[in-house]
Amino acid sequence: MNIKIIGAGPGGLVTGLKLLEAGFEPEIIEKQEEIVSTLCAEGLSKETLSRVPFGPWDSCAAHSFDKATFIFPSGQKAYVKKPCYTMDRTPWFRAMAKKFEAKGGTLTLGKNVDEKALRELKYDVLVDATGPLSWIARKIVGNTMKIKPGVQYRMRIDYDYDGMEFFLDKRYSDEYSWIFMKGETANVGLLGSIKQLDAFIKEKKIKGEIIKKEAYNIPFFGTRYQKGNVLLMGDAAGITNPLTKGGMACCIFASEVLVDCIKRGKPEEYEKKLRAHPVVSDVYGKALALFREMSNDDLNGIGNFINGVELTKMPALMKAKLLAASLVNREKMATLIKAVSYCNKYSW
Repeated sequence: MNIKIIGAGPGGLVTGLKLLEAGFEPEIIEKQEEIVSTLCAEGLSKETLSRVPFGPWDSCAAHSFDKATFIFPSGQKAYVKKPCYTMDRTPWFRAMAKKFEAKGGTLTLGKNVDEKALRELKYDVLVDATGPLSWIARKIVGNTMKIKPGVQYRMRIDYDYDGMEFFLDKRYSDEYSWIFMKGETANVGLLGSIKQLDAFIKEKKIKGEIIKKEAYNIPFFGTRYQKGNVLLMGDAAGITNPLTKGGMACCIFASEVLVDCIKRGKPEEYEKKLRAHPVVSDVYGKALALFREMSNDDLNGIGNFINGVELTKMPALMKAKLLAASLVNREKMATLIKAVSYCNKYSW
């Protein structure tokens, strides 16, 4: 089968490796002369990283943690205790590209697939993994999506971190801010604007050198994932997790669905099968709407209840008490709990 993948970002490379593992020989076409990464907080769990074929890939991690830490406005903390990494994405992507070629894949750099080039391209299946500005997703597949701006500083800081830190504080972002250590540097960012990020850094008294300022439009709520034998992957599909805005894990799980459909000779089932997968569950969108409605007082109420708790091992009785306490609303809390459990497995 002649399979072409457009784009050598995480979606394209992971899909290419998984197709090779399944016995296919795809070609990846990338318009840049060299492989580089766009902005990303770069967080990924060891468990999810292990699903990328031909590893291990741990050597491409710049920093390792034993937990992710969720910090509420008044300082309460809850934890997800499992190994996770801040990836060094550009070296990781280049390592995956090298492995892709070594295992028999074809990588073509410096070739832009515009409308004319696409008409001349021969393929049985085309996988578009060209990011949120994909013209193929827009014009051919008819995909639309929501966009959330993410901003980040890469900084040299002296910081006493407590795991991979997520700050749930509406003073800076209507969603969340983050500090992910990365060797001798840190990724410090949030979902929002540079002005909000500067306020966050000032309030947290983070001092150090800003090495690079980055911004990126994060796509989610994609409406269509394929048209015929043209399949969308990653940001081109808008399959970033709506609640966490984590995209790398979504690529890994979605690529498994895509490859399974091709192995079974049923690429036309890709969208149907992907929509049935928890990685794009409707619960994320419902939880996002609820989270955006919450105030810092609401968050502190939850934080007081689960302060110090390891979320993946929260006893059923504690969950029941959390629901019964109606800190936000019983139905809303149940939705949030379900979404968080899905995120823990499929979003990082």
